[in-house]
Amino acid sequence: MRRAGATFVSARFVSKSKRLAVAVGAVPAAAVVAWLLWHQRPAASRGEQKRPTASSAIPSEIRLAGTIRARQVVPVAAPIDGILEQFMVEPGQEVFEGQLLARIRNAGLDAAQQAAQSDLERVEGRVRGLESSLIAARLEASRARAEAERVRDEYEKARRTFERQQFLFREGATPRLVFERAQKEFEAAREQMESVESLARVAEDRVASLNKELDGARVLLEEKRQALEEARQNLAATEVHSPVDGVLLSRSKQVGDAVGPHVRDLFQIAVDLSLLEVVLEPEPPLLERIRPGQPALVEILEGPASGLLGRVLAVEKNGQVVVEFGNPSPAVKPGMSAHVRIRLDQLVPQ
Repeated sequence: MRRAGATFVSARFVSKSKRLAVAVGAVPAAAVVAWLLWHQRPAASRGEQKRPTASSAIPSEIRLAGTIRARQVVPVAAPIDGILEQFMVEPGQEVFEGQLLARIRNAGLDAAQQAAQSDLERVEGRVRGLESSLIAARLEASRARAEAERVRDEYEKARRTFERQQFLFREGATPRLVFERAQKEFEAAREQMESVESLARVAEDRVASLNKELDGARVLLEEKRQALEEARQNLAATEVHSPVDGVLLSRSKQVGDAVGPHVRDLFQIAVDLSLLEVVLEPEPPLLERIRPGQPALVEILEGPASGLLGRVLAVEKNGQVVVEFGNPSPAVKPGMSAHVRIRLDQLVPQ
């Protein structure tokens, strides 16, 4: 009967261990061992009860309250000097890599961007004016050249008539009056041709001058565009973006505060929330009994998860005790309150 009873107890323990392995598949192996140790009965309870001693005043299990914190925290510094203008997210909210967290106002960069914008608009207006003037100048040059061609045709006609009348006059075959009239018409046509040709050249020179001036203005316009783009890029440095995915834990400044690269922890972002910690501050008599590796159960007061397996990670010199535990729920976040039960009579193997 005693052997059958032992076999039955062993079978129950194995079955219970299998169900545990399925339920906590994602929890670290150390936490599984902690669970097994937690649910084992102390050796004294399986045999005869030991007599009370002086140290039995301190229980084998304690319960302490603490605050959950992340094991990995990424600080985000202010990228530039300025005045904190606007927050885009609040503590406790999830953030993604590249997300805009805040804007910083920098008077110098604002002024540079406005000046670059004004310069660009001024040059753009100049280019538009030159383009309009060039169109008008080309029309005028085309009209002047057409007029010059017409006058040249009349000049050539008058020249041929004059040369013919001149030959006839020398031969005595035409009256002087006819010759002199042809001569006057020729001279008038020549003067008109020279005048119109001069106007056409002026119009064409004007087109060439405007083309050259427009080319220079377009080069300047491109420079102003690049200057504005640089000013905008510099102004973009006043935006604070998240470098990682995680949860925003805290902000060290308020809107209106002066910030700069010296503010290295403007934001603190928690990453990898699958493994969290609870910070405890036990009384000195209890602190003396706490050792790294002791199993613990973490109960989340504000979340759905309860009875999460963990272990004592460290006992700090300042008297704080750090308990780590696996986090199976995204609803459990740093900053929440938790109660932790620690077994003082057992250790989780490392």
